[in-house]
Amino acid sequence: MKKSKKYFVFGDHCTRGKTKLQWRHVCLMCVILLMLPFVGRAQQQKVSVRVNKAGVQEVFRQIKEQAGLNFVYDKAQVATLPPVTLTMQGVTVDAVLKRVFQGSPFEYIYENSTVVIKKRATVPQKPGEVVIRGVVSDQDGNTIPGVSVVLKGTTLGTASDADGKFALALPSLDGVVLTFTCIGMKTREIAVKDAKTLNVTLEEDSETIQEVVVTGIYSRNKESFTGSFATYSKEDLKMIGSQNVIQSLKSLDPSMLVLESKQWGSDPNRMPDIEIRGKTSVVGLQTEFENDPNQPLFILDGVETTLETIINLNMDRVASVTILKDAASTAIYGSKAANGVIVVETKSPESGQLRLSYSGNYGISFADLSDYNLMNASEKLEYELLAGRYSPMEGYDGFVDKLQKMQDYYSRLKEVLRGVDTYWLSEPLRTVFNHSHNLYIDGGDQAMRYGLGISYNNRDGVMKKSNRDGMGVNIDLIYRKKGLLFSNKASMDLSNSDREPVAFSEFSRANPYYRKRQENGTIPMYLERKTGLYGEDMLNPLYVWNIENTNTTKDLALRDNFTMEWTTFDALRLRARLGISKSISKTEAFKSPNHTDFLETEKLKKGSFSFNQHESFSYNGDLNIIFGKIFKNVHQVNFVGGWSFSESRSEASGYSVVGFNDDFHKNPAYSTGFRENQKPTYSNDRRRSTSFFMNLNYSYDNRYLMDFNLRADGTSVFGSNKLFSTTWAVGLAWNVHNEEFIKKLGWINNLKIRGSIGNPGNENFDAYISQKTYVYNVELQNMFGASALIQKYGNKNLEWQRTVDKNIGVDLSVLNNRIRVTFDYYFKDTDPLLVSIGMPPSAAATSLYTNMGRQISRGWTGTLNYVFLRKKDLSCSVNMNARANHSEYRDIGDKLDYLNKVGSSTALNRYYEGGSPDDLWAVPSLGIDPATGREVFLKKDGTQTFLYSASDEVIVGSSVPDVEGIVGMSFYYKKLSASFSFRYSLGKETMASALYDKVENITQDNIGRNQDKRALYDRWKKPGDKAKFKAIDDYSSTPMSSRFVVTENTFSGESISIGYDMDAAWLRVAGIQGMNFRVYMNDIFRISSFKEERGLDYPFARSVSFSLGVRF
Repeated sequence: MKKSKKYFVFGDHCTRGKTKLQWRHVCLMCVILLMLPFVGRAQQQKVSVRVNKAGVQEVFRQIKEQAGLNFVYDKAQVATLPPVTLTMQGVTVDAVLKRVFQGSPFEYIYENSTVVIKKRATVPQKPGEVVIRGVVSDQDGNTIPGVSVVLKGTTLGTASDADGKFALALPSLDGVVLTFTCIGMKTREIAVKDAKTLNVTLEEDSETIQEVVVTGIYSRNKESFTGSFATYSKEDLKMIGSQNVIQSLKSLDPSMLVLESKQWGSDPNRMPDIEIRGKTSVVGLQTEFENDPNQPLFILDGVETTLETIINLNMDRVASVTILKDAASTAIYGSKAANGVIVVETKSPESGQLRLSYSGNYGISFADLSDYNLMNASEKLEYELLAGRYSPMEGYDGFVDKLQKMQDYYSRLKEVLRGVDTYWLSEPLRTVFNHSHNLYIDGGDQAMRYGLGISYNNRDGVMKKSNRDGMGVNIDLIYRKKGLLFSNKASMDLSNSDREPVAFSEFSRANPYYRKRQENGTIPMYLERKTGLYGEDMLNPLYVWNIENTNTTKDLALRDNFTMEWTTFDALRLRARLGISKSISKTEAFKSPNHTDFLETEKLKKGSFSFNQHESFSYNGDLNIIFGKIFKNVHQVNFVGGWSFSESRSEASGYSVVGFNDDFHKNPAYSTGFRENQKPTYSNDRRRSTSFFMNLNYSYDNRYLMDFNLRADGTSVFGSNKLFSTTWAVGLAWNVHNEEFIKKLGWINNLKIRGSIGNPGNENFDAYISQKTYVYNVELQNMFGASALIQKYGNKNLEWQRTVDKNIGVDLSVLNNRIRVTFDYYFKDTDPLLVSIGMPPSAAATSLYTNMGRQISRGWTGTLNYVFLRKKDLSCSVNMNARANHSEYRDIGDKLDYLNKVGSSTALNRYYEGGSPDDLWAVPSLGIDPATGREVFLKKDGTQTFLYSASDEVIVGSSVPDVEGIVGMSFYYKKLSASFSFRYSLGKETMASALYDKVENITQDNIGRNQDKRALYDRWKKPGDKAKFKAIDDYSSTPMSSRFVVTENTFSGESISIGYDMDAAWLRVAGIQGMNFRVYMNDIFRISSFKEERGLDYPFARSVSFSLGVRF
């Protein structure tokens, strides 16, 4: 009986035994019928293919999903082909297939909407000819099947078998040269002089030339790009975590810094502070601006957006993220790009039959309290006794006072002996389950592609009553006809958030020898009432927590991005783009009349309700002309020119009323009215900008590269005499690896040296920062109506803040890409700065915005990846990135002295000429005198003293680490993958607030609150003690000194993940094309050289999560 071949048919319509559609297909076809008016030849559709060490079947799958083509082939034969590494963007199906089967023993033919793969016919061999045999292997010694072995200049050839062996019969050995080609490997030619067995080794040749840099305005071939950038795919991002884009980027890229908030920890309702390559604006003025002037620019699908939008974006909607870092890469955005640009591209629908994909993320989070070091009940009572809380007041020996104090002590001791040791920190906390889901349906043909997505994102916090969730819908449409392309991405997002009613610090301060509840289970308002002549009432934080106190925000965001592109001929495209967004945010906060804030308030004023609403509308767009062509095969020219425009308007209004009878009637109609001298508030603002820009890129023989950018900007933000500004940038690069003398070495895969200089600007300031503004005063009327008061003085000469950005970098890959290194050094000079200077009280306004001084930031970033194990189905690599940065002020004189809080115990930054915004200033301390328990200070003249003087302040450290970054490892075995990322930080100094507030600087008013254990064990008690902190019974205020500035080196487990991809045959029986799942552990541990409370008002969190992806 003739044995039949086993063919695998990639497409449902070819499967045997399928006589009817399944019910789910009927339902999904209803969506198709509404959106499929166009049909075309799918094989002419342009596609994008990206595979990394995958079977050729994965290439077929991606082509099928985008172009609707089905593939027929002999599964056993095709399985002999080696894994493919390929990245091709926006090319035809035929171009991809030619690349895949180049030099292989296979060919393909089109039959309607089907591609048939078959082996090429070979020339029959005649008896008596010479047979050449051999084995083909890679650099690791693994044999390679499917290698094409062809006699050069002819079609005579064969292919290596499953064991990498080949045999080729030739008429003779005269002048024989064999050509060995294989997908993903470098082609090799060998001259054969005898019939001995050949051992042929091929080198890996990963396809990188087609990788594309997406800037948001134009896309550029990676190898011809001169700027400093980094691009990360959805897979890269989800190897780190599944929460949001920013969480993953901070682990992947060394230039990305997410500033840790000691106060707010993991609060889901607060946005993080982000920097790319240091600061360009004065840090101390950040709170005076509505916007953060050190924040990068965010671009979503080519249109400007906000940090909050990026944070709320469901990770499964993201296709890629590109970080633009230096002047050459960001200059196309001109005056908005001094802080770098983060470009996010969402997934676009792919052509082919209707597809359904689901992605879900599920996780638990719990509070990280490992840095808290609070006393237990017995320790706290012992501390109070040693600190003199139960001793008679100085100068007062009354018997009643002494008796009352001893009575308090013994009553508390009695509770401690009974076993009362309340752990207050657990009361407001929870282990929270979070989940997010994304459902996406897409399909279409070469003319029309469509996608519909629905997402839900739940991100509740680890504090009870701290919640955040959101739901989104997005519709994507792409229509292409001949040279015209229309694309529209519309989305609607709803989010709700609730804030916790009591700060976490209120629970950490509660004494552990108090009971939370009374014996009958009720929660008292007071833990303890004031007794005698000292102390204060101790309020129970649980009381406020459990009464009616709400703070709820509801947000609605609508966005629509429309793009029209016309390809007049292959080298020239015209593109128009318009983005519109509308957002509405409403916040309601109710505070119960039983709240402790109203204990001393008259009855008719107890309780409060506030309402605030913020609406914004913005549009921005651009018109571009894009040209790209290669002349005489060596001169590559790319040009982009265009005009952009934008406008944003916002309105804010609100009111607050007081006087409620109970917790049940929270409507403001039940209030008694406004507070005295208060009324509703209202404000609006508008800002506009327009720009003309161009980018010219030239490449000679893909070796010598040049980028030139020029942009003219105009905006309403700056002075009327300075409305327009011009920015520029030049980038140069040398692809050294394309030089013949480097190619001959054989071990350098990529070597690019690049440099850039430019002057991008920063207009991320308030809309009316340069204009004189007034507020109406309706209480003072005149003949013209209401009077007005000056709110802020204007400055018609307020200049643009520009930064001269210099960068030099190198990209290196050697030893068959086993070692990859990227290094950049940058120098940023912001001149002039935009600052606020103080005004005399008689001027009516407190400050005036003006230009003065400079700020310089310099630093370096580097990444290293080393693949130390690479076999057929196994790969293991280690990676490391690092960064260092230093900033300083120049030419500011004494103009910012009003910001210097000399001697402050909370603000240690100073604004001095030549100083750094990261420096910490304090009076040097020599420690505690063992004889007296008093602190010894070091004066500037070198003498020692017990007397503190703020004029002796010097730099005692820097809040920026000497070096910090990520070290990790990646592991791949067949379809199993794992990633480990650990963060390190070395040489950073920090102000130890716990030591200052909870160990030493404990006043008589605060002694009744819980403190750090070190207040009991590390304070001076008697002469001769070598202690770190002053006498335990010393209640005097402690001045800030270098004793409280400590070096903090940390090592933390930022991300650990393990995943598996499945495409087993049994899944297809269930209608599932593929499935993947991944388990994560984020922020799972932290080791520090110094124990310091973190997350004071909201704790940090650790999380364990699981993600699932299914393709139908």
